[in-house]
Amino acid sequence: MQKKIICYLIFLMLSALSVYGENATDYFNRGLKSTFTRTKIKYFSKALELAPNLTEAYEKRGVLYFFQGKYDNVIQDFQTYIELSPPKAEAYRMLGMGYLKSGDYPSAIYNFTRAIEIDSKQANAYSNRAEAHFLSGNYDQTILDSTKAIGLDGNPRDIADAYRTRAKAFRKTGRNELSAADIRSSWQIDPRYAYYYRALYGYANPQSMRKAGLIGVIGIAFLLLFKFKLKPPEKDD
Repeated sequence: MQKKIICYLIFLMLSALSVYGENATDYFNRGLKSTFTRTKIKYFSKALELAPNLTEAYEKRGVLYFFQGKYDNVIQDFQTYIELSPPKAEAYRMLGMGYLKSGDYPSAIYNFTRAIEIDSKQANAYSNRAEAHFLSGNYDQTILDSTKAIGLDGNPRDIADAYRTRAKAFRKTGRNELSAADIRSSWQIDPRYAYYYRALYGYANPQSMRKAGLIGVIGIAFLLLFKFKLKPPEKDD
């Protein structure tokens, strides 16, 4: 009798294991817990096969596609997310980023504008729209949007990006002193590109420019080392 009970319990355990993940929520949660991007996308995709209206899976997968550079997929996922969900500023902003990276600047501007209409305090939406205007050659609007982003309480990197974008627009319109001032402001917030911009815009002495080149070489070497030697190979769960 005891053996039958044990066998029955083992059967129940194996049955549970065999159906694990058949529920869309299970796959979604496994995607959240997974380490590797490819595996996370696989689980979110499986969750959507089982539950096409699971909006969070579109959102999560869309962000992952963005970091993979798959911008058509980003656009598709966030379009679907927006169709199925209440209006959300960040969703429109991410859809705008997909269009921006794809080179469709009018669509990018439209979606950044929708994000701003929903949440006018989004500094990154103004900063992103400023970049889209700059790439479209609309330098006056670039300056207006960048200035708006700078005046908001946003992420420091978004504010630094707004200063850099406005600096480019000032330079394009011949206001080099204002451009230089904005570049210096961006350095104070985010010094990652300080020497690069000094060399690019000519606001550096030869010693600084040599240092910029050295930092660039070190940065490239580090990235190559990290990519090919330090990063463990991806494997599916």
